[in-house]
Amino acid sequence: MRQAWDGKPLQAMVRHSPLRAREGHIAIIGHITRDELLRYLNATELANGFFNRFLLIAVDRSKLLTFGGTLQAACLTAVSERLRAALRFAQTAGPLTFDDPARERWIAAYPVLSRGEAGLLGAATARAEAHTVRLALLYALLDCSPAIRLAHLDAALAVWAYSHASARWIFGDSLGDPTADDIWALAKNRADGVTRTEVRDLFSRNKRAREIDRALTTLEEAGRLQRRESSDGRGRPHRDLGTPARFLTRSEIMAIGAAR
Repeated sequence: MRQAWDGKPLQAMVRHSPLRAREGHIAIIGHITRDELLRYLNATELANGFFNRFLLIAVDRSKLLTFGGTLQAACLTAVSERLRAALRFAQTAGPLTFDDPARERWIAAYPVLSRGEAGLLGAATARAEAHTVRLALLYALLDCSPAIRLAHLDAALAVWAYSHASARWIFGDSLGDPTADDIWALAKNRADGVTRTEVRDLFSRNKRAREIDRALTTLEEAGRLQRRESSDGRGRPHRDLGTPARFLTRSEIMAIGAAR
């Protein structure tokens, strides 16, 4: 699946009768509950780039239809005709590039998309740029447009913003490190920070100092906490973990996508 995403040839690893496919186009649509995803998704699939090749979309029903809905045949026919026209156009369109307004918007959006975040959320959304530009291309092809226009890029940015919000709903601010996550849960709502003693007490003093130091370093590198030396009023220095750092979001994407 990673090879298909990267556009590499697909082949069976057999010696005598190898099968090989070039220029394959594979689409995967899956459904899973939030609880089941968190239960079965492991750290390796998050870290090796497998999972972030999928576009996460949180969905829920918008209404209760006791006897189901009705889809008019004419509506389906109109959609299928537009899709056939887009397929015919895509077969002969050749490479598509941004027009000038879309190019300017992409230049502004790219640093935000490529900024990256810490923790499970960051691992799950690490291909923001690739997803967005592919979505923009799809919108352009569906419009039978010879270039990716501003409307196509705006639509792609809006979809990505919703996908990112979906990932945040699933993973929250977890770093995937149980010790670091427990410390962060203690510290994030304390404006004055927490002390090293409070951290040791959090684990009933059963956690080794080396493990706590490693978790604190993880939190520092993620920009969650800042350590500082302070005094307890009797001249004895103690280590204070400081005020929780502002948790970075990608709200700028929505602003970029909504700008006109």
